[in-house]
Amino acid sequence: MLETIKVLLEELDTDKKHMPPTTLYNRGWLLRLVLYLFSKHHITGHSLTFIPGAEWYSEGQLASTFLPVYQGDELAESYTHADGVTGHIAVGKAGRGDIFLIEPFEQFIVLEAKLFSKLAGGILKVPGFDQAARNVACMAEVVKRSNCSIEGIRSLGFYVLAPECQINSEATFKEYTQKEAVQQKVRQRVESYRGRSDYEDKRQWLEKYFEPLIDKIDVPLISWEIIIESIRAYDKEMGKKLQEFYNLCCRYNKRTGKMG
Repeated sequence: MLETIKVLLEELDTDKKHMPPTTLYNRGWLLRLVLYLFSKHHITGHSLTFIPGAEWYSEGQLASTFLPVYQGDELAESYTHADGVTGHIAVGKAGRGDIFLIEPFEQFIVLEAKLFSKLAGGILKVPGFDQAARNVACMAEVVKRSNCSIEGIRSLGFYVLAPECQINSEATFKEYTQKEAVQQKVRQRVESYRGRSDYEDKRQWLEKYFEPLIDKIDVPLISWEIIIESIRAYDKEMGKKLQEFYNLCCRYNKRTGKMG
């Protein structure tokens, strides 16, 4: 069956295709290829460089401190699905896809991959709690549940990966990834619990886990083009193949990225 799947995927960029090309040529598979190449070929000198012993996982779930405490909780949210997570991680401690940290607790990076879509501006029950703030808050909760110290994490980040042209033109990208903005929105999220019995727990979580994390975390915008160039510098042929895949992703997602 794997060979049959391979044939079907190879047909996606031909007239013989039997499914949308975006089944393969999408941000999820682009990110998986990038993380695979960085992890297997030990590419150094980049934000995505893996610390020894680090792993990666796609579509993992990040726990939230704002999970429901009773049925119909009007302020609650669910686990957050991360496009990618790298670091000293394992999967499935509390469920099938949840992410938790393991020793030596030195790297924890969450990645949000974009191909011309925007960062979500909020969740249904809390419209101002945007995608960046929610992910960073969830990272603090993962640290808490993993019983590790933020001070010991050498590589800590929430990275948004997107086409260069989108980073340059999409104002909300820079707005949402400002650390001060993230901090303010998470504080406001905690304050929305004021008057409830669980407010003090949320306030202590903010002080003990979130505030130290936001002080240390990196929240950069990184273009796919820069990533591809880093891979090309390491291996010209590998970089060329990834560029071709990226070009097809741009083509089938209705926009044109930087070609080359």
